[in-house]
Amino acid sequence: MNGFRLITGGVVLGAILLSGCGNSAEPDEAHQEKSPVMNENPDSNTDSNTGETQNAEVIKKGVGDVIQSIKGLESEINTEADSERIEEMGKEMSSVWDSIEKQVEDEYPDWYERIEKNLYPLIGESGNPKKDLEKIKRLSEATKEDLQLFLEEVN
Repeated sequence: MNGFRLITGGVVLGAILLSGCGNSAEPDEAHQEKSPVMNENPDSNTDSNTGETQNAEVIKKGVGDVIQSIKGLESEINTEADSERIEEMGKEMSSVWDSIEKQVEDEYPDWYERIEKNLYPLIGESGNPKKDLEKIKRLSEATKEDLQLFLEEVN
């Protein structure tokens, strides 16, 4: 019976010692929080507005790219109206929007809803086998207008 107690005690003591490994008072590099690097230039913009400015720039670029996609789609409709090309351009438009969608939704929820009321039907109609070109034109104009108004607010 003494052997059993000795082994059990050793296992418990070993578990206690092992559980303490890696729990030192000072965090190692992997667990340290990254602190922002302070710029010595007091005139530079190092506060939280920098992140907001970068997000706004990403959103502006993405919205500009979506507008360009819509203009390309309108061009295609006005010239050849190639069904496969229209579908491809709708997918491209969707992909560009997807790259900024979450940021727009988080930072501008009202605009997000407004834009998507026309954008998603436009993307859907561009993928429709029997495309309604007049509907695509209406939706593309409405979406483009919403995006341009949104850009004015973001600026």
